[in-house]
Amino acid sequence: MEEWKMALEEFLKDWKNRNDVVGALVCGSYITGNPSRRSDIDVHIILSDDVDWRERGNRIINGFLIEYFANPPHQIHKYFQGDFQNQRTMSMVQIITGKILFDNTGILNELKIEAEHWLNNEYDELNKTVLEMKKYSLWDSLDNLKDCFEQKRVDFPFVYFNALGILFSEYCQVLKLESIPYNQVHSYLVDPAYIKKYLKSIFPDSIFKEMFLKALQEADKQKMMETYEDLVNHVLNQMGGFKIDGWKIKSPVEE
Repeated sequence: MEEWKMALEEFLKDWKNRNDVVGALVCGSYITGNPSRRSDIDVHIILSDDVDWRERGNRIINGFLIEYFANPPHQIHKYFQGDFQNQRTMSMVQIITGKILFDNTGILNELKIEAEHWLNNEYDELNKTVLEMKKYSLWDSLDNLKDCFEQKRVDFPFVYFNALGILFSEYCQVLKLESIPYNQVHSYLVDPAYIKKYLKSIFPDSIFKEMFLKALQEADKQKMMETYEDLVNHVLNQMGGFKIDGWKIKSPVEE
């Protein structure tokens, strides 16, 4: 037996014979492939639906970091819903791609079906007010970066890369794509194995993709500024265009 599996078996001894535990699933790179030396072993412990608590923790067993999540099914339903509302898919992907270790009641198979349902749902179009506010926000971000560049501030690279991250996230919302963690954006754009492993949709704007990848590699501040401005203008054009002169938005006051 592989060493990571022995560590997992040792971890499960504390859980699988309990009356309030009905199932367990292991997920992550040890299941989907290509674990690194820093990969942990992700384990979902499914509790009885009548328990009123949940638990998340970590244990190191035989040199392997095991990250576990113990939840009753109704809590996992809420994770699915919350992730969908925030345009995230982590909880769904973990359950779909995970390997069932034991399933005393059949609930894990049910959760896999539900996760597929949530994953296949489409996100809503942004309403006009939200879309216009995002346009202004992108223009404002560009204006702030220009100010930073013109003042030759030492924090220009920091502001630049943060602005790139925000731009990518905002554009994903416009395109009705899920939010990608910042440390995975590059892999998402260049690695087909990542797409398959995490059940992602391919990024649909090839022009933006190439511009963005170029922007990540720029080191000359003048070129960084120019590349970022080109990216923002591209996104604004895709959003229907934007002019700061005369821009206004009228909406109901909050109750």
